[in-house]
Amino acid sequence: MIKFEHVGLRYGIGPEVLSDVDFTLEAGSFHFLTGPSGAGKSSLLSLLYLGRKPTRGIVSMFGQNIAQAERESLMTLRQRIGVVFQDFRLLPHLSAFDNVALPLRILGQSETDIRNHVAELLDWVGLGEQKNMLPTTMSGGQQQRVAIARAVITRPRLLLADEPTGNLDDEIGSRLIGLFDQLNRMGTTVVIATHSQQIMDQFGHKRLVLESGHIRMEEPKTWLKKKLEGIF
Repeated sequence: MIKFEHVGLRYGIGPEVLSDVDFTLEAGSFHFLTGPSGAGKSSLLSLLYLGRKPTRGIVSMFGQNIAQAERESLMTLRQRIGVVFQDFRLLPHLSAFDNVALPLRILGQSETDIRNHVAELLDWVGLGEQKNMLPTTMSGGQQQRVAIARAVITRPRLLLADEPTGNLDDEIGSRLIGLFDQLNRMGTTVVIATHSQQIMDQFGHKRLVLESGHIRMEEPKTWLKKKLEGIF
């Protein structure tokens, strides 16, 4: 689904924030994106959600070279991607319900289906009673859950999340990663940027580790431990 070949990214005339990034993500895979602050995680996510194009190298998504894609093609590709931004990016004049419903309305779904799907998902993330609240009246954790619900409501082919559990307690954070896990089992490719060692240890997925603009793939230690326990 995703292939990066010798990808570099710089802002203006500054040094590269990503250098010779090479990796491939298969359709239906689940990866944590991790690394120290300033390593380039947000920059890598911006390439993945087509927010910008690389300075050099090739990024291929859904079988298309992004650098060669026309504007209309990029818009079509973006419809297959769900994104949970670190700053939420909720529309302040819309209720929690209407923020989550917006992607379905853009796709032209019936209001009956929208009411059922949105209500069910808000209940699942623990916000059924807050569906009529405006984002400005909600806590950071509540806004984060609305943003997550909005990103997953269309069951995107690719789901990207930037620190989705940062404002949540451990129980809610694990529950929401469990939701991402369920979407992944239904075929959604998932990439989650996180600093949480607990979350990464709890869920046995591969890791993309960024350090100083370079990337490597890592198997989580807990996954290897479980594998060995299964053998012995």
